[in-house]
Amino acid sequence: LNKNKIDIIFFDSWKSLETFNNTTDIRKICLAHGNEILKLSDKNRIVNSLNKADLIIYNSQFTKNKTFKNFKILKKINHKIIYPAFIKKIQKNINNKKKYDLCTVARLEYRKGHHLVFEAMSILRNDYKISLKYAILGDGPELSRLKDLVMKFSLQNQVDFIHHNISSEKIYKNSSVHIMPTITAPESIEGFGISNVEAASYGLPCIVSNSGGTSESIGDNGIIVKENDPKQLVKSIIDIFKKYKSYSKKSYIFAKNFESKKKIEEYLDNF
Repeated sequence: LNKNKIDIIFFDSWKSLETFNNTTDIRKICLAHGNEILKLSDKNRIVNSLNKADLIIYNSQFTKNKTFKNFKILKKINHKIIYPAFIKKIQKNINNKKKYDLCTVARLEYRKGHHLVFEAMSILRNDYKISLKYAILGDGPELSRLKDLVMKFSLQNQVDFIHHNISSEKIYKNSSVHIMPTITAPESIEGFGISNVEAASYGLPCIVSNSGGTSESIGDNGIIVKENDPKQLVKSIIDIFKKYKSYSKKSYIFAKNFESKKKIEEYLDNF
């Protein structure tokens, strides 16, 4: 690195920076995403590692606040917040006949809240006579349990688990609303919510919860609900479809803040 006169190094997490030999004047910037700074059992490792950084970039205000709460000493290190989503192009969605009313593009983990969407869909069908189609794109440890819940709520004809080799772009183009009602789980939390920004770039309004940094991944292009509250989720789904065109227009506007050129400049401005 010294031989090639590198000016700056970005580290993807404290674990990468931990093994770095600090005998260099190269500027070191470390990213902090959320889950990797939660383990208090690694407190000394985390602090010793991040102390090597010239700047820490947090992926949300929530992640920054959580880090300062758990590791007060890190307040002394220069820091800033940059939301980590990159949009190559705003995709004007001309598909008026969407196959799915709702979609979630995310790893299949408990904290993503897919099961809450099932509960909300069941209430909508049984109490409001509204039957929605829901696409789930992703893989992970929750797959088997989620399939069982589909049977429990009798949603077999309403929920599709999409094979992971299908692109997220195809799902966004064939869906109306992106929904991700994340919840706080032990040693697992959503630091931001990149898929909400990606969905917005296709004109999809977003419904998210107030858990972790998820609420920071939308603007006025969606609705924030209290975490772990299916009834609020039902209300938000009804409300967002009532004002769908307005929310969709706002999604395109919101996504422009994350165009790749702007975001790259935002990172490089730290040099």
